[in-house]
Amino acid sequence: MKHQSRILALLLAAFLAIGLLAGCGEESPAEESAAPPSETVEEPAESEAPPEEAGTGERELTDMAGRTVTLPEEINSAFSTDPTAAIFLYTLVPDKMLGWNYELNDLEKSIILDEYETLPNFGMGDAINYEAVLAAGPDIAFMVGSINDAIVSDADALQESLGIPVVVVTSELTETPEAYRFMGELFGVEDQAEQLAAYAEETLDDIANMDVPEEEKVRMYYGNGEDSLETAPAGSSHGAIIELVNAINVADLELGDGSRVQISAEQLLAWDPDVIVVNGEPKADIPGASAAEAIMNDPTYATLTAVQEGKVYGTPNAPFSWVDRPPGPNRIVGLRWLSALIYPDYIEADVDSEVREFFSLFYHVDLTDEQLANVYAGTY
Repeated sequence: MKHQSRILALLLAAFLAIGLLAGCGEESPAEESAAPPSETVEEPAESEAPPEEAGTGERELTDMAGRTVTLPEEINSAFSTDPTAAIFLYTLVPDKMLGWNYELNDLEKSIILDEYETLPNFGMGDAINYEAVLAAGPDIAFMVGSINDAIVSDADALQESLGIPVVVVTSELTETPEAYRFMGELFGVEDQAEQLAAYAEETLDDIANMDVPEEEKVRMYYGNGEDSLETAPAGSSHGAIIELVNAINVADLELGDGSRVQISAEQLLAWDPDVIVVNGEPKADIPGASAAEAIMNDPTYATLTAVQEGKVYGTPNAPFSWVDRPPGPNRIVGLRWLSALIYPDYIEADVDSEVREFFSLFYHVDLTDEQLANVYAGTY
């Protein structure tokens, strides 16, 4: 009897629902959890209780700046507020990238997968097209930088302005493993994130364990720009890789308001570094290799120790600089390359193999021999 009563109740509910739909036209049907208004319908047994009310589809997460953010249960699209954030997204969840923050050059496009190199450019800083961002409908904005009061304030203001959650992650190179593990939780890709975190962690540990005597530490100059005379002072986030590889940054200068400092050729001559590493100027399509060649061939610098000993090196910049610009996870491969370059007696590394592994894990590409040679040379 109980079985028959249940069938009758269900049939009655179905007929009533059909009647409501026929009579209401464009009105929405009643929620399934509401029982039809009939005294003849039996109350469901305890085991047949209606399902609990569905959840809100939201969750709370504390980002790396200590901000508690309410997020969608699943994040399908993320807007990067800066180039470093875009690189983090591309390395872990390229399918969730809304776009880039600048126009990729041909060298970058030679490595970036075809389906992502054509994503739109939303700009950066004051040039961000927020109208286009909102029209694209991202679930979150993703911000990367030094964790301080300023970035917390910026993130809060942007969140209020855009009306979507803003999540902050640290750009500190030594905290790259933690950044990826946090992103794994954020995007629900913990296993993928752990692979990148473990690689970064192993790299950082290997570099930290180099026991270079103080008297053998290399004095290094790191140059940017078309003339290589823009430098990252000691202690700055943009020069972090120099200290991490146990080198001495000769640019012991006040940082001031900017992240880099313009110097003169006379200043570089006075420092007379043991090694010079130059980044070139990506905006002018000048790769590191070309910038290094320019210094080697410039009579102004002929007396420099680094020039006389042939220790002027161009930073590989494909698809992003291995030392800086931007200061993101792209520097992890630079740690391997630079440490092996200046301290071959203190670290054992098959640089080619390390580069191939990094590109496979982080940039989703298995380099051919030709591509590897082009990466080092800054060509495509």
